[in-house]
Amino acid sequence: MELRLLRYFTVVAEELHFSRAAARLHMAQPPLSQQIRRLEEELGVQLLARTKRRVELTEPGRQFLASAREILAQADRAVAQVQREARGEVGEIAIGMVSSASYGDTLPRVLRVYRERHPSVAITLHEMSSGEQQTALREGRIQVGFLRPPLHEPGLATTTVLREPLVAVLPADHPLASRKRIPLAALAGDPFILIPRSHGLGHLDLVMGACLRAGFTPRIAQEAREIQTVVGFVAAGFGVSLLPETVQRLTHSGVAYVPLTPPKVLIEIAAAHRSGDASPLLAAFLAVLKETVSASRSGAKRAGVSN
Repeated sequence: MELRLLRYFTVVAEELHFSRAAARLHMAQPPLSQQIRRLEEELGVQLLARTKRRVELTEPGRQFLASAREILAQADRAVAQVQREARGEVGEIAIGMVSSASYGDTLPRVLRVYRERHPSVAITLHEMSSGEQQTALREGRIQVGFLRPPLHEPGLATTTVLREPLVAVLPADHPLASRKRIPLAALAGDPFILIPRSHGLGHLDLVMGACLRAGFTPRIAQEAREIQTVVGFVAAGFGVSLLPETVQRLTHSGVAYVPLTPPKVLIEIAAAHRSGDASPLLAAFLAVLKETVSASRSGAKRAGVSN
């Protein structure tokens, strides 16, 4: 049975007049009458009692009208649901993130805008190291990852979200803690607390490379998987560290954050996803991401000009 026959019948049943029903359906009356007769023949039941003066529902017709309306409503809901899914407006998206990604403004802003535009999408956040995120992306456990490059997993595409300089993280009583800026070489004699390659990937290599260019090899006294732990170890006097600038939002009375003199050592956060992933949910999220990142960069440029 075709849905359009049910729609024709419900309109005729509501109007109880073939001419008015045909006008509502934007069709001629004779074809409408033929379609109603076809429906009755298919059912083997008379739904409408017709005379020259009036049209009335039969008792089977009244019962069938209620069922027809329910079927049509279900069909309309199914169509609306699948269209919303195709636009990425419903469903669930899993997002991985390194802990430091939440310290800046960009990721919270992306999530806020996305939730405002797609309130019916459930967002699940997973705090993971960059390496863990790459594995999770490959296995399909997350759809987007906010991580620190470089990427060693093939088949992933990235969008740069943020570039920020590293700053020196020193114990509050360090001789250089009160300086406005320090050269990286000034830390050559200090023990370093760093994030291991298994969790930091590019972070460790970036720090090691920067120190080598400054003329020394850092002596690693302690490793810590999380940035908060690194800051805690610095506060306890175990050594110094180099961390992304946004870590300064982790206020701690036992540490001092000191910018490095040029050249700056820049570290990235990138949004990664599987290349060729045609998910409408992912497409909608990436659209918000790119729009938000572009707006942030424009605002930063304007602020730079005004300063």
